[in-house]
Amino acid sequence: MSKVRASDVGFCVVDANADVIADNLVHRIREAAVDMETQVNRLYRGRQAYDLSEGTKADLDKAIEQLTYMARTLREVQKEQSKVVYLQAAE
Repeated sequence: MSKVRASDVGFCVVDANADVIADNLVHRIREAAVDMETQVNRLYRGRQAYDLSEGTKADLDKAIEQLTYMARTLREVQKEQSKVVYLQAAE
């Protein structure tokens, strides 16, 4: 199996910025999730009482896809943390 090279990845975070980025992201997600969860629950409770417009349904589909992509990407990042992989910044 060949080693993963930094140039294969396209970018490489090899310093303390990764923790800062992750901490900032977690904080922003938690803040936004509180309000978003309230709104999602409101829609869920009344889901049989109204019909959303086609545009709104399309927007919801896009938002769901975006959230799914971000969750999948963060799971992949988390999964890789259990492996010891060193990418050389300079080759």
